[in-house]
Amino acid sequence: MDAQKLTQALKIHPKVLGVQAPYWGIRPQFCCHVYDQVSSTNTELWLRLKQGGTSGTVVLSACQQAGRGQRGHQWQSPVGGLYLSLGLEPDLPLDCSAQFTLASAWGIATSLNNLTIPVQLKWPNDLVIGRQKLGGILTETRIEGGKIRAVVIGVGLNWINSVPRGGVSLQQLCPEDLPYPLDTVENLAAIVLYGLIQGYVYWQSRGTEALLEAYCSRLVNFGQLVSINGQLSQVTGITSEGKIQIQSCHHGQGTGFSMVELEPGEISLGYNTRG
Repeated sequence: MDAQKLTQALKIHPKVLGVQAPYWGIRPQFCCHVYDQVSSTNTELWLRLKQGGTSGTVVLSACQQAGRGQRGHQWQSPVGGLYLSLGLEPDLPLDCSAQFTLASAWGIATSLNNLTIPVQLKWPNDLVIGRQKLGGILTETRIEGGKIRAVVIGVGLNWINSVPRGGVSLQQLCPEDLPYPLDTVENLAAIVLYGLIQGYVYWQSRGTEALLEAYCSRLVNFGQLVSINGQLSQVTGITSEGKIQIQSCHHGQGTGFSMVELEPGEISLGYNTRG
């Protein structure tokens, strides 16, 4: 990761970086810190914020020694992947925490789709191509006075690194005639950072209901059949708290429907999703 190349990539017009037309006027002020190695970009960014860093502070690293995923899972972070964290300073209610992840995932996926890379979302925080994992998002918040005062959004994305079984890298799938070349990790970082801001601005300007609809439009799990207590059920949506909505059909005496809302970790959807 070269700081000067990243600075140049961030000067490119948002249209070229895959941002949707309504948000081409976005010109965020990023303060980027680039490392060869850190324990975790999220951990390093929290330290930067504690030392006086403000909204728009970014930490990027060529690799991580202790990258983290959701629910304490380890995130393998070999050289060749993209590992970055963005800090924001919102002033939002506590119940908005999950929406940062939804907005971030949608924003990145939308930018990549606009660059002809068919990325979808796997609930709650994965970026996928087909049935293979391309990357993930880990959002952490700081609460003060009953409000979300700081948020760190960590992104790990497979670029040219080796990937585990079930994973995929952009190098494996990207066509040669992309409208914007992904031949450097700095270019990819610029796309991801603008994608994160795009998702946040979309959410704040359009509202939560619009965000949930947009998120579901890219959700590979939408309509997926699952078994809940032996009952065939179907994924029908996402709540503003980031829970997945699953509807069951009851047969026999009094045919009807029931809806359950489950937290991440309460159900595993795996990668056996519809294509």
